[in-house]
Amino acid sequence: MYLVLTAMLALNVSADILNGFNKLRKSMESSIISTEGRTNDLMRTFEAAYSKDEGGMKKYGEWWAVAQANKQMSDEFYDYIENFKMDIVRMVEGKVKGVELTEMPKTIKNGSDTNKPHEYALTQRGESGKIHAVEFKERMEQYRVYMTTAESECIQHKMTDPKFAHEWNEKVQMFSDLFNTSDVRNDEGETIPWEQSIFDEMPAGAVFAMLTKYQNDVRLAENDLLEFLFKSAGSSDFVINSVQALIIPDNGEYIMKGGHYRARIVSAAVDTTNLPVVFINGKEYPNGVYDIVAGSVGQQTYRGYMLMPGDTTHYEFKGQYTVGEPSVTISNKDMDIIYSGYDNKYDISVPGVPTDKLKVSAVGAKIDRRNGVWIVQPQTAAKTVTISVQAEVDGKLTNMGSQSFRVKPLPKPSCFFVANEVTYDGSVKVAKKALTAADAHLEASYGPDGVLNLPFTIKSFEMYAGGRMIQATGNVFNKDMINAISKMKSNEMLNILTIKYQEPGGAIKTLPNFGLIIK
Repeated sequence: MYLVLTAMLALNVSADILNGFNKLRKSMESSIISTEGRTNDLMRTFEAAYSKDEGGMKKYGEWWAVAQANKQMSDEFYDYIENFKMDIVRMVEGKVKGVELTEMPKTIKNGSDTNKPHEYALTQRGESGKIHAVEFKERMEQYRVYMTTAESECIQHKMTDPKFAHEWNEKVQMFSDLFNTSDVRNDEGETIPWEQSIFDEMPAGAVFAMLTKYQNDVRLAENDLLEFLFKSAGSSDFVINSVQALIIPDNGEYIMKGGHYRARIVSAAVDTTNLPVVFINGKEYPNGVYDIVAGSVGQQTYRGYMLMPGDTTHYEFKGQYTVGEPSVTISNKDMDIIYSGYDNKYDISVPGVPTDKLKVSAVGAKIDRRNGVWIVQPQTAAKTVTISVQAEVDGKLTNMGSQSFRVKPLPKPSCFFVANEVTYDGSVKVAKKALTAADAHLEASYGPDGVLNLPFTIKSFEMYAGGRMIQATGNVFNKDMINAISKMKSNEMLNILTIKYQEPGGAIKTLPNFGLIIK
Protein backbone atom coordinates (compact mmCIF):
# COMPACT_ATOMS: atom_id res chain seq x y z
CA MET A 1 0.00 0.00 0.00
CA TYR A 2 2.85 2.41 0.83
CA LEU A 3 4.43 1.89 -2.64
CA VAL A 4 1.07 2.48 -4.33
CA LEU A 5 0.54 5.75 -2.43
CA THR A 6 4.08 6.88 -3.25
CA ALA A 7 3.54 6.19 -6.94
CA MET A 8 0.23 8.09 -6.89
CA LEU A 9 1.95 11.06 -5.23
CA ALA A 10 4.63 11.10 -7.94
CA LEU A 11 1.99 11.02 -10.68
CA ASN A 12 0.07 13.91 -9.12
CA VAL A 13 3.18 16.07 -8.82
CA SER A 14 4.14 15.22 -12.39
CA ALA A 15 0.71 16.29 -13.62
CA ASP A 16 0.95 19.58 -11.73
CA ILE A 17 4.36 20.30 -13.23
CA LEU A 18 3.17 19.53 -16.76
CA ASN A 19 0.13 21.75 -16.22
CA GLY A 20 2.52 24.50 -15.13
CA PHE A 21 4.54 24.11 -18.34
CA ASN A 22 1.33 24.34 -20.37
CA LYS A 23 0.26 27.54 -18.56
CA LEU A 24 3.72 29.02 -19.06
CA ARG A 25 3.61 28.26 -22.80
CA LYS A 26 0.16 29.84 -23.17
CA SER A 27 1.30 32.94 -21.26
CA MET A 28 4.27 33.38 -23.60
CA GLU A 29 2.03 32.85 -26.64
CA SER A 30 -0.13 35.76 -25.41
CA SER A 31 3.02 37.85 -24.95
CA ILE A 32 4.06 37.03 -28.53
CA ILE A 33 0.72 38.24 -29.93
CA SER A 34 0.97 41.48 -27.96
CA THR A 35 4.56 42.13 -29.04
CA GLU A 36 3.77 41.37 -32.69
CA GLY A 37 0.97 43.94 -32.56
CA ARG A 38 3.32 46.64 -31.23
CA THR A 39 5.95 45.75 -33.82
CA ASN A 40 3.50 45.90 -36.72
CA ASP A 41 2.20 49.29 -35.55
CA LEU A 42 5.74 50.64 -35.29
CA MET A 43 6.68 49.25 -38.72
CA ARG A 44 3.71 51.07 -40.27
CA THR A 45 4.72 54.29 -38.50
CA PHE A 46 8.33 53.82 -39.62
CA GLU A 47 7.30 53.18 -43.23
CA ALA A 48 4.97 56.21 -43.25
CA ALA A 49 7.78 58.46 -41.99
CA TYR A 50 10.12 57.08 -44.66
CA SER A 51 7.73 57.23 -47.62
CA LYS A 52 6.06 60.55 -46.79
CA ASP A 53 8.26 62.72 -49.00
CA GLU A 54 11.82 63.28 -50.18
CA GLY A 55 12.85 64.60 -46.77
CA GLY A 56 11.54 61.46 -45.07
CA MET A 57 13.46 59.24 -47.47
CA LYS A 58 16.63 61.18 -46.77
CA LYS A 59 16.17 61.04 -43.00
CA TYR A 60 14.84 57.48 -42.56
CA GLY A 61 16.04 55.65 -45.71
CA GLU A 62 19.07 53.75 -44.38
CA TRP A 63 17.42 53.07 -41.03
CA TRP A 64 14.26 51.76 -42.73
CA ALA A 65 16.39 49.31 -44.71
CA VAL A 66 17.94 48.00 -41.48
CA ALA A 67 14.47 47.71 -39.92
CA GLN A 68 13.23 45.62 -42.87
CA ALA A 69 16.26 43.34 -42.66
CA ASN A 70 15.69 42.98 -38.90
CA LYS A 71 12.09 41.88 -39.48
CA GLN A 72 13.06 39.42 -42.23
CA MET A 73 15.78 37.77 -40.10
CA SER A 74 13.46 37.61 -37.09
CA ASP A 75 10.57 36.14 -39.09
CA GLU A 76 12.83 33.47 -40.63
CA PHE A 77 14.24 32.36 -37.27
CA TYR A 78 10.80 32.51 -35.61
CA ASP A 79 9.30 30.34 -38.38
CA TYR A 80 12.22 27.90 -38.11
CA ILE A 81 11.49 27.43 -34.38
CA GLU A 82 7.77 27.01 -35.14
CA ASN A 83 8.47 24.26 -37.69
CA PHE A 84 10.92 22.63 -35.26
CA LYS A 85 8.25 22.69 -32.56
CA MET A 86 5.50 21.36 -34.82
CA ASP A 87 7.67 18.44 -35.98
CA ILE A 88 8.00 17.36 -32.34
CA VAL A 89 4.29 17.98 -31.66
CA ARG A 90 3.31 15.65 -34.50
CA MET A 91 5.65 12.94 -33.16
CA VAL A 92 4.40 13.29 -29.59
CA GLU A 93 0.67 13.70 -30.18
CA GLY A 94 0.28 11.58 -33.33
CA LYS A 95 -2.66 12.05 -35.67
CA VAL A 96 -5.99 13.42 -34.42
CA LYS A 97 -8.89 11.64 -36.08
CA GLY A 98 -6.48 10.44 -38.75
CA VAL A 99 -5.22 13.96 -39.58
CA GLU A 100 -1.79 15.36 -38.70
CA LEU A 101 -1.69 18.48 -36.54
CA THR A 102 -1.07 21.77 -38.36
CA GLU A 103 -0.99 24.03 -35.31
CA MET A 104 -0.07 23.83 -31.65
CA PRO A 105 -2.91 22.24 -29.60
CA LYS A 106 -4.16 24.12 -26.57
CA THR A 107 -3.35 21.17 -24.29
CA ILE A 108 -0.59 18.58 -24.81
CA LYS A 109 -1.99 15.15 -23.99
CA ASN A 110 1.39 13.40 -23.97
CA GLY A 111 3.37 16.18 -22.28
CA SER A 112 5.27 13.70 -20.10
CA ASP A 113 6.85 11.97 -23.13
CA THR A 114 10.65 12.30 -22.82
CA ASN A 115 11.56 9.94 -25.66
CA LYS A 116 10.22 11.56 -28.81
CA PRO A 117 11.61 15.10 -28.19
CA HIS A 118 14.97 13.49 -27.40
CA GLU A 119 14.77 11.29 -30.52
CA TYR A 120 13.86 14.16 -32.86
CA ALA A 121 16.32 16.74 -31.51
CA LEU A 122 19.35 14.63 -30.62
CA THR A 123 19.26 11.66 -33.01
CA GLN A 124 17.44 12.65 -36.21
CA ARG A 125 18.96 14.82 -38.92
CA GLY A 126 17.48 17.74 -40.83
CA GLU A 127 17.76 18.77 -44.48
CA SER A 128 21.25 20.12 -43.82
CA GLY A 129 22.38 16.63 -42.83
CA LYS A 130 23.08 17.76 -39.27
CA ILE A 131 21.41 16.63 -36.06
CA HIS A 132 18.30 18.80 -35.55
CA ALA A 133 19.49 20.23 -32.20
CA VAL A 134 22.91 21.11 -33.64
CA GLU A 135 21.20 22.81 -36.59
CA PHE A 136 18.94 24.69 -34.15
CA LYS A 137 21.98 25.87 -32.19
CA GLU A 138 23.68 27.13 -35.37
CA ARG A 139 20.54 29.05 -36.39
CA MET A 140 20.42 30.61 -32.93
CA GLU A 141 24.07 31.63 -33.21
CA GLN A 142 23.50 33.12 -36.68
CA TYR A 143 20.62 35.20 -35.35
CA ARG A 144 22.68 36.34 -32.37
CA VAL A 145 25.57 37.40 -34.61
CA TYR A 146 23.19 39.36 -36.84
CA MET A 147 21.56 41.13 -33.88
CA THR A 148 24.90 42.08 -32.34
CA THR A 149 26.81 43.21 -35.46
CA ALA A 150 26.69 46.84 -36.65
CA GLU A 151 27.26 46.34 -40.39
CA SER A 152 25.05 49.17 -41.74
CA GLU A 153 26.68 52.53 -42.48
CA CYS A 154 24.04 54.51 -40.59
CA ILE A 155 24.81 52.62 -37.35
CA GLN A 156 28.57 52.82 -37.85
CA HIS A 157 28.29 56.55 -38.52
CA LYS A 158 26.24 57.01 -35.33
CA MET A 159 28.85 55.18 -33.22
CA THR A 160 30.80 58.46 -33.02
CA ASP A 161 28.05 59.65 -30.66
CA PRO A 162 29.02 58.40 -27.15
CA LYS A 163 25.39 58.16 -26.01
CA PHE A 164 24.39 56.13 -29.07
CA ALA A 165 27.47 53.89 -28.73
CA HIS A 166 26.64 53.23 -25.08
CA GLU A 167 23.02 52.33 -25.88
CA TRP A 168 24.10 50.13 -28.80
CA ASN A 169 26.59 48.24 -26.62
CA GLU A 170 23.84 47.67 -24.07
CA LYS A 171 21.67 46.17 -26.82
CA VAL A 172 24.57 43.95 -27.95
CA GLN A 173 25.03 42.63 -24.41
CA MET A 174 21.32 42.02 -23.98
CA PHE A 175 20.99 40.12 -27.29
CA SER A 176 24.16 38.14 -26.53
CA ASP A 177 22.72 36.99 -23.20
CA LEU A 178 19.27 36.33 -24.64
CA PHE A 179 20.52 34.00 -27.40
CA ASN A 180 23.49 32.49 -25.59
CA THR A 181 24.29 28.90 -26.63
CA SER A 182 27.31 28.27 -24.41
CA ASP A 183 27.79 24.93 -22.66
CA VAL A 184 26.12 24.65 -19.24
CA ARG A 185 26.82 22.91 -15.95
CA ASN A 186 24.33 20.38 -14.62
CA ASP A 187 23.49 19.72 -10.94
CA GLU A 188 26.52 17.44 -10.64
CA GLY A 189 28.86 20.18 -11.88
CA GLU A 190 29.47 18.46 -15.23
CA THR A 191 29.80 20.57 -18.40
CA ILE A 192 27.30 19.54 -21.08
CA PRO A 193 26.51 20.98 -24.53
CA TRP A 194 23.75 23.58 -24.70
CA GLU A 195 21.58 21.45 -26.99
CA GLN A 196 21.76 18.50 -24.60
CA SER A 197 20.63 20.66 -21.67
CA ILE A 198 17.53 21.66 -23.66
CA PHE A 199 16.44 18.35 -25.16
CA ASP A 200 18.09 15.45 -23.30
CA GLU A 201 15.39 13.39 -21.57
CA MET A 202 13.18 16.47 -21.15
CA PRO A 203 9.38 16.01 -21.09
CA ALA A 204 7.58 17.27 -24.18
CA GLY A 205 5.66 19.86 -22.16
CA ALA A 206 8.91 21.45 -20.97
CA VAL A 207 10.43 21.36 -24.48
CA PHE A 208 7.41 23.14 -25.99
CA ALA A 209 7.52 25.77 -23.24
CA MET A 210 11.24 26.35 -23.86
CA LEU A 211 10.84 26.61 -27.65
CA THR A 212 7.95 29.07 -27.21
CA LYS A 213 10.17 31.04 -24.83
CA TYR A 214 12.77 31.39 -27.58
CA GLN A 215 10.07 32.53 -30.02
CA ASN A 216 9.00 35.13 -27.47
CA ASP A 217 12.65 36.21 -27.11
CA VAL A 218 12.87 36.68 -30.89
CA ARG A 219 9.78 38.89 -30.99
CA LEU A 220 10.93 40.95 -27.99
CA ALA A 221 14.42 41.41 -29.47
CA GLU A 222 12.95 42.34 -32.87
CA ASN A 223 10.67 44.95 -31.27
CA ASP A 224 13.43 46.32 -29.04
CA LEU A 225 15.84 46.79 -31.95
CA LEU A 226 13.10 48.32 -34.13
CA GLU A 227 12.27 50.91 -31.45
CA PHE A 228 15.98 51.69 -31.11
CA LEU A 229 16.37 52.15 -34.89
CA PHE A 230 13.30 54.39 -35.16
CA LYS A 231 14.42 56.54 -32.24
CA SER A 232 17.95 56.76 -33.63
CA ALA A 233 16.65 57.80 -37.08
CA GLY A 234 14.46 60.46 -35.47
CA SER A 235 17.47 61.97 -33.69
CA SER A 236 19.36 62.33 -37.00
CA ASP A 237 19.91 65.74 -38.63
CA PHE A 238 16.48 67.38 -38.91
CA VAL A 239 15.20 68.13 -42.41
CA ILE A 240 12.59 70.91 -42.69
CA ASN A 241 10.46 70.31 -45.77
CA SER A 242 6.92 71.44 -44.96
CA VAL A 243 4.74 73.39 -42.58
CA GLN A 244 1.97 71.53 -40.78
CA ALA A 245 -0.70 72.34 -38.23
CA LEU A 246 -0.13 70.65 -34.87
CA ILE A 247 -2.93 69.98 -32.36
CA ILE A 248 -1.84 69.95 -28.71
CA PRO A 249 -4.63 69.02 -26.23
CA ASP A 250 -4.22 70.78 -22.88
CA ASN A 251 -6.04 68.07 -20.92
CA GLY A 252 -5.84 64.97 -23.13
CA GLU A 253 -8.23 63.54 -25.69
CA TYR A 254 -10.43 61.75 -23.16
CA ILE A 255 -12.65 63.85 -20.92
CA MET A 256 -15.78 63.25 -18.87
CA LYS A 257 -19.18 64.68 -19.67
CA GLY A 258 -19.41 68.24 -18.36
CA GLY A 259 -15.65 68.76 -18.48
CA HIS A 260 -13.71 71.11 -20.79
CA TYR A 261 -11.76 70.05 -23.84
CA ARG A 262 -8.86 72.45 -24.54
CA ALA A 263 -6.40 72.14 -27.41
CA ARG A 264 -3.75 74.39 -28.94
CA ILE A 265 -3.33 74.42 -32.72
CA VAL A 266 0.16 75.60 -33.67
CA SER A 267 2.49 75.23 -36.63
CA ALA A 268 5.13 72.55 -36.57
CA ALA A 269 7.78 75.14 -37.54
CA VAL A 270 7.08 78.74 -36.65
CA ASP A 271 8.58 81.82 -35.05
CA THR A 272 6.86 82.10 -31.64
CA THR A 273 6.74 85.88 -32.07
CA ASN A 274 4.53 85.42 -35.17
CA LEU A 275 1.70 83.15 -34.10
CA PRO A 276 -0.68 81.76 -36.76
CA VAL A 277 -4.38 82.59 -37.09
CA VAL A 278 -6.63 79.55 -36.53
CA PHE A 279 -10.17 79.02 -37.85
CA ILE A 280 -12.43 76.11 -36.83
CA ASN A 281 -15.88 75.76 -38.40
CA GLY A 282 -15.52 79.30 -39.78
CA LYS A 283 -14.79 80.84 -36.36
CA GLU A 284 -11.47 82.42 -35.43
CA TYR A 285 -9.79 81.19 -32.23
CA PRO A 286 -7.33 83.78 -30.83
CA ASN A 287 -3.83 82.46 -30.06
CA GLY A 288 -4.85 79.08 -31.53
CA VAL A 289 -6.65 77.92 -28.36
CA TYR A 290 -9.73 75.74 -29.03
CA ASP A 291 -11.87 75.64 -25.84
CA ILE A 292 -15.40 74.18 -25.77
CA VAL A 293 -17.70 72.44 -23.27
CA ALA A 294 -18.04 68.71 -23.83
CA GLY A 295 -21.65 67.73 -24.48
CA SER A 296 -22.57 64.52 -26.32
CA VAL A 297 -20.96 61.24 -25.30
CA GLY A 298 -18.72 59.56 -27.88
CA GLN A 299 -16.04 60.52 -30.37
CA GLN A 300 -16.13 64.16 -31.49
CA THR A 301 -14.26 65.52 -34.53
CA TYR A 302 -13.52 69.02 -35.78
CA ARG A 303 -11.80 70.56 -38.81
CA GLY A 304 -10.17 73.88 -39.51
CA TYR A 305 -7.28 75.66 -41.13
CA MET A 306 -4.34 77.81 -40.09
CA LEU A 307 -2.94 80.96 -41.72
CA MET A 308 0.71 81.80 -41.29
CA PRO A 309 1.73 85.50 -41.10
CA GLY A 310 2.42 86.80 -44.62
CA ASP A 311 1.17 83.55 -46.19
CA THR A 312 -2.28 83.06 -47.82
CA THR A 313 -1.98 79.25 -47.86
CA HIS A 314 -4.62 77.40 -45.82
CA TYR A 315 -2.89 74.74 -43.70
CA GLU A 316 -5.77 72.40 -42.95
CA PHE A 317 -6.04 70.13 -39.92
CA LYS A 318 -8.43 67.69 -38.34
CA GLY A 319 -8.74 66.82 -34.64
CA GLN A 320 -10.78 64.48 -32.48
CA TYR A 321 -11.48 63.74 -28.84
CA THR A 322 -13.64 61.30 -26.91
CA VAL A 323 -16.30 62.18 -24.36
CA GLY A 324 -17.15 59.37 -21.98
CA GLU A 325 -19.66 58.75 -19.24
CA PRO A 326 -18.20 58.82 -15.70
CA SER A 327 -16.35 55.54 -15.21
CA VAL A 328 -13.89 53.88 -12.88
CA THR A 329 -11.24 51.18 -13.31
CA ILE A 330 -10.96 48.71 -10.44
CA SER A 331 -8.42 45.92 -10.76
CA ASN A 332 -7.33 43.32 -8.21
CA LYS A 333 -3.53 43.05 -8.20
CA ASP A 334 -3.66 39.47 -6.91
CA MET A 335 -6.66 37.73 -8.51
CA ASP A 336 -10.15 38.41 -9.87
CA ILE A 337 -11.70 37.53 -6.53
CA ILE A 338 -11.23 38.72 -2.96
CA TYR A 339 -9.69 36.36 -0.38
CA SER A 340 -10.78 36.27 3.24
CA GLY A 341 -8.08 36.49 5.91
CA TYR A 342 -5.74 38.39 3.58
CA ASP A 343 -4.86 42.00 2.64
CA ASN A 344 -6.11 42.11 -0.97
CA LYS A 345 -4.23 44.73 -2.99
CA TYR A 346 -6.15 46.90 -5.48
CA ASP A 347 -5.40 49.62 -8.00
CA ILE A 348 -8.32 52.04 -8.24
CA SER A 349 -8.16 54.92 -10.70
CA VAL A 350 -10.37 57.28 -12.70
CA PRO A 351 -9.08 58.69 -16.03
CA GLY A 352 -7.97 62.28 -15.60
CA VAL A 353 -8.58 62.40 -11.82
CA PRO A 354 -5.70 62.38 -9.26
CA THR A 355 -5.84 59.66 -6.62
CA ASP A 356 -6.22 62.18 -3.79
CA LYS A 357 -9.48 63.33 -5.41
CA LEU A 358 -11.08 59.85 -5.09
CA LYS A 359 -13.45 58.72 -2.35
CA VAL A 360 -13.55 54.91 -2.10
CA SER A 361 -15.91 52.86 0.09
CA ALA A 362 -16.77 49.18 0.44
CA VAL A 363 -19.75 47.12 1.62
CA GLY A 364 -18.79 43.84 3.27
CA ALA A 365 -15.17 44.82 3.86
CA LYS A 366 -12.80 47.36 5.37
CA ILE A 367 -10.84 49.36 2.79
CA ASP A 368 -7.97 51.81 3.25
CA ARG A 369 -4.93 53.06 1.32
CA ARG A 370 -1.38 52.04 2.24
CA ASN A 371 1.83 52.84 0.36
CA GLY A 372 -0.06 53.83 -2.80
CA VAL A 373 -2.24 50.67 -2.89
CA TRP A 374 -5.83 50.11 -1.73
CA ILE A 375 -6.11 47.27 0.81
CA VAL A 376 -9.41 45.35 1.04
CA GLN A 377 -10.07 43.17 4.11
CA PRO A 378 -13.39 41.21 3.84
CA GLN A 379 -15.56 40.91 6.92
CA THR A 380 -15.69 37.45 8.52
CA ALA A 381 -19.15 36.42 7.30
CA ALA A 382 -19.10 38.34 4.00
CA LYS A 383 -19.80 36.38 0.82
CA THR A 384 -19.47 39.38 -1.52
CA VAL A 385 -17.76 42.76 -1.36
CA THR A 386 -18.94 45.81 -3.32
CA ILE A 387 -16.44 48.63 -3.94
CA SER A 388 -17.83 52.07 -4.86
CA VAL A 389 -15.87 55.08 -6.12
CA GLN A 390 -16.62 58.80 -6.22
CA ALA A 391 -14.37 61.44 -7.79
CA GLU A 392 -14.09 65.15 -7.18
CA VAL A 393 -14.67 66.84 -10.56
CA ASP A 394 -14.81 70.64 -10.79
CA GLY A 395 -15.24 70.89 -7.02
CA LYS A 396 -18.09 68.36 -6.62
CA LEU A 397 -18.27 64.61 -5.96
CA THR A 398 -19.45 62.48 -8.91
CA ASN A 399 -20.34 58.78 -8.72
CA MET A 400 -17.91 56.87 -10.95
CA GLY A 401 -19.39 53.42 -10.48
CA SER A 402 -19.05 50.29 -8.38
CA GLN A 403 -18.10 46.63 -8.74
CA SER A 404 -18.87 43.50 -6.73
CA PHE A 405 -16.47 40.64 -5.98
CA ARG A 406 -16.98 37.17 -4.54
CA VAL A 407 -15.21 36.34 -1.27
CA LYS A 408 -13.30 33.05 -1.22
CA PRO A 409 -10.98 31.40 1.33
CA LEU A 410 -7.28 31.28 0.47
CA PRO A 411 -6.36 28.16 -1.56
CA LYS A 412 -4.21 25.67 0.30
CA PRO A 413 -0.48 25.90 -0.46
CA SER A 414 1.88 22.97 -1.01
CA CYS A 415 5.09 22.01 0.72
CA PHE A 416 8.44 22.45 -1.03
CA PHE A 417 12.04 21.78 -0.03
CA VAL A 418 14.53 24.58 -0.81
CA ALA A 419 18.33 24.35 -0.75
CA ASN A 420 21.11 26.24 -2.54
CA GLU A 421 18.43 28.43 -4.19
CA VAL A 422 16.83 25.35 -5.83
CA THR A 423 13.17 24.44 -5.13
CA TYR A 424 12.23 20.72 -5.01
CA ASP A 425 8.74 19.19 -5.29
CA GLY A 426 7.86 16.05 -3.42
CA SER A 427 8.96 12.55 -4.49
CA VAL A 428 12.07 13.78 -6.30
CA LYS A 429 15.65 12.69 -5.67
CA VAL A 430 17.72 15.05 -3.53
CA ALA A 431 21.40 14.71 -2.66
CA LYS A 432 22.32 14.45 1.02
CA LYS A 433 24.55 17.50 0.71
CA ALA A 434 21.50 19.52 -0.34
CA LEU A 435 19.44 18.19 2.58
CA THR A 436 22.15 19.28 5.02
CA ALA A 437 23.00 22.59 3.29
CA ALA A 438 23.20 25.74 5.40
CA ASP A 439 20.08 27.24 3.77
CA ALA A 440 18.08 23.98 3.58
CA HIS A 441 14.50 24.51 4.70
CA LEU A 442 10.84 23.68 4.05
CA GLU A 443 8.57 26.24 2.44
CA ALA A 444 4.78 26.55 2.16
CA SER A 445 3.78 28.27 -1.10
CA TYR A 446 1.94 27.92 -4.38
CA GLY A 447 5.19 27.08 -6.16
CA PRO A 448 7.20 28.96 -8.83
CA ASP A 449 4.19 29.07 -11.20
CA GLY A 450 1.68 30.12 -8.55
CA VAL A 451 -0.49 33.18 -9.18
CA LEU A 452 -0.20 34.33 -5.56
CA ASN A 453 2.97 34.84 -3.54
CA LEU A 454 1.86 34.91 0.09
CA PRO A 455 3.85 34.94 3.35
CA PHE A 456 2.97 31.48 4.70
CA THR A 457 5.04 30.39 7.70
CA ILE A 458 5.81 26.75 8.59
CA LYS A 459 5.58 26.47 12.38
CA SER A 460 6.51 22.81 12.94
CA PHE A 461 6.80 19.38 11.28
CA GLU A 462 7.76 15.75 11.93
CA MET A 463 10.22 13.56 10.05
CA TYR A 464 10.05 9.78 9.83
CA ALA A 465 13.42 8.18 9.09
CA GLY A 466 15.40 5.21 10.33
CA GLY A 467 12.32 3.67 11.93
CA ARG A 468 11.58 6.60 14.25
CA MET A 469 9.62 9.86 14.33
CA ILE A 470 11.52 13.12 15.02
CA GLN A 471 9.78 16.44 15.74
CA ALA A 472 11.05 19.93 14.84
CA THR A 473 9.93 23.51 15.46
CA GLY A 474 10.11 25.97 12.57
CA ASN A 475 10.96 25.02 9.00
CA VAL A 476 14.54 23.65 9.21
CA PHE A 477 15.93 20.21 10.07
CA ASN A 478 17.28 19.99 13.65
CA LYS A 479 20.45 18.13 14.69
CA ASP A 480 18.62 14.82 15.32
CA MET A 481 17.07 14.99 11.86
CA ILE A 482 20.37 15.81 10.15
CA ASN A 483 22.03 12.90 11.98
CA ALA A 484 19.24 10.55 10.84
CA ILE A 485 19.50 11.82 7.24
CA SER A 486 23.26 11.15 7.18
CA LYS A 487 22.57 7.44 7.90
CA MET A 488 19.97 7.00 5.18
CA LYS A 489 20.73 5.02 2.02
CA SER A 490 20.22 5.87 -1.65
CA ASN A 491 16.62 5.59 -2.93
CA GLU A 492 15.32 5.58 0.64
CA MET A 493 12.26 7.80 1.20
CA LEU A 494 12.50 10.71 3.65
CA ASN A 495 8.96 11.38 4.91
CA ILE A 496 7.87 14.79 6.23
CA LEU A 497 4.62 14.57 8.23
CA THR A 498 2.25 16.74 10.29
CA ILE A 499 3.41 19.99 8.63
CA LYS A 500 1.80 22.92 10.48
CA TYR A 501 1.75 26.32 8.74
CA GLN A 502 0.32 29.77 9.48
CA GLU A 503 -1.74 31.80 7.00
CA PRO A 504 -1.27 35.60 6.65
CA GLY A 505 -4.40 36.11 8.77
CA GLY A 506 -2.94 34.03 11.63
CA ALA A 507 -4.85 30.72 11.22
CA ILE A 508 -2.80 27.54 11.80
CA LYS A 509 -3.44 24.70 9.32
CA THR A 510 -1.86 21.39 8.24
CA LEU A 511 -0.23 20.60 4.88
CA PRO A 512 -0.36 17.15 3.20
CA ASN A 513 2.55 14.80 3.90
CA PHE A 514 5.69 15.41 1.86
CA GLY A 515 8.41 13.01 0.74
CA LEU A 516 11.92 13.23 -0.72
CA ILE A 517 14.07 10.40 -2.10
CA ILE A 518 17.70 10.17 -1.05
CA LYS A 519 19.97 10.48 -4.11
